[in-house]
Amino acid sequence: MENFEEVLKQYEPMISSILRKAHVYKNHDQFRQVALIALWKAWSNFDATRGSFTPYAYRMMLTTVYTAMRKDNQYSESQIPFEKDKLTTLAQSADFENSSNDYSSILDAFSELLTPEEFQLLKDLYYDQYKYDELTEKYNVSVAALKKRRDRILKKLRQQLKDHYKIEKF
Repeated sequence: MENFEEVLKQYEPMISSILRKAHVYKNHDQFRQVALIALWKAWSNFDATRGSFTPYAYRMMLTTVYTAMRKDNQYSESQIPFEKDKLTTLAQSADFENSSNDYSSILDAFSELLTPEEFQLLKDLYYDQYKYDELTEKYNVSVAALKKRRDRILKKLRQQLKDHYKIEKF
């Protein structure tokens, strides 16, 4: 096994088997690439005096795929996809400019959902697009506190929208 192309050709079915065993159902190409890189690392680090290559390569690929899946899941759970873009678009589509800084019409729409302070924070974040560092001075709290406040407001909005529209996932 001097040439990696030969090793790859021989172990291609094992890669497919590992992806099935790991129940990869999304980002299939990404995890196939992860397994391929793990095979290459196993091939380049293999020491023939320590045993057979096949179980070493299998364990190395499986462990690497599981690790990549765990990292992918952690990232997915910590991210709220498109939410910032949706809120920014929504905020900018509202007619803030024509109301000459009179947000009463918008606040009326959100009066049942948000307090004026909550609305102001979302407006600062998504319409005016202030950075958290800039808002720490305005609200006299840390960045972590602002993010936690934002998360609570968004959770509150999601729950009220779910209740109002009787939808499962928002």
